[in-house]
Amino acid sequence: MKIRLDLTKFEVSGYVDNASVHPAVIERLECFLSELVRNNEILDYNLLAISNTILLLISSNSESLKGADDIDQIIHNAMDNLKKCEYNFARDISGLKHFKNIYFSERKHESILIFISLNQNVLHYNFNILKMFMEPFSNIDLFKTELSKLYNINLSLKGHHKSYVQFKDVFKIIKDIKKSKSDFYIESIKDCKDEFMMASIEGYTASLWRVSEPFYNLNYILKGLTYKVLPSTLYDSSNFLAFPKSLAVGFSIQDGKLFGPVDLFDNSFFDVERNKFYKKF
Repeated sequence: MKIRLDLTKFEVSGYVDNASVHPAVIERLECFLSELVRNNEILDYNLLAISNTILLLISSNSESLKGADDIDQIIHNAMDNLKKCEYNFARDISGLKHFKNIYFSERKHESILIFISLNQNVLHYNFNILKMFMEPFSNIDLFKTELSKLYNINLSLKGHHKSYVQFKDVFKIIKDIKKSKSDFYIESIKDCKDEFMMASIEGYTASLWRVSEPFYNLNYILKGLTYKVLPSTLYDSSNFLAFPKSLAVGFSIQDGKLFGPVDLFDNSFFDVERNKFYKKF
């Protein structure tokens, strides 16, 4: 099956000291989106409420949504539907961030990971991601045997969008980042077959990975993204502390259905990293 995956992030006004999403808002969105599933307009969805930010993940059959604005319309209708909510709240349309048109052929045991960065400079978070794609270049033997593992890396630098090829432009990426003297964010990373690999949304950073056949194993990816960052679990994510934090959730996809989320950092493997941070306070 050809799957289309969309990731949307938007903020709503606070509930309890401006630090969480009101349950009535989630309930209203759940009612709207579940109706779309019943009518076969989308295959499945998942809502993640983190602080006062909502991450909306939608899977659909790519054949049924061919128009460029199809998902846009669904998302705006969902947000307009919130006006009927009994709880008065505000939403920031200008802050709506949307990754769309992510198509891939579904494979058996397909997995999707979402990483969310909290209280953190976008530059540091994204640079850890880029390091994973540049690292093979430092090993010439791996470089020679993995020439087919090319990635198109699309960055936004000071509002200007640039595209690179992993091995061909690896030093140019570093040069341009230093030259910009500003934060950057990764718009997307795709492999040479143009199948979805990774996307990122700036500000309260959200990164989406496809890992059914990862270039690196999962623990390597997770460890790389926790460098100088506290690997938080979902249940303590609302506790705003001074140091940078990151969340990781995982979904499996079967026939377009999203199974999860699984809290990937809720594992004793990351207790050592957590202890390092807690000892500082």
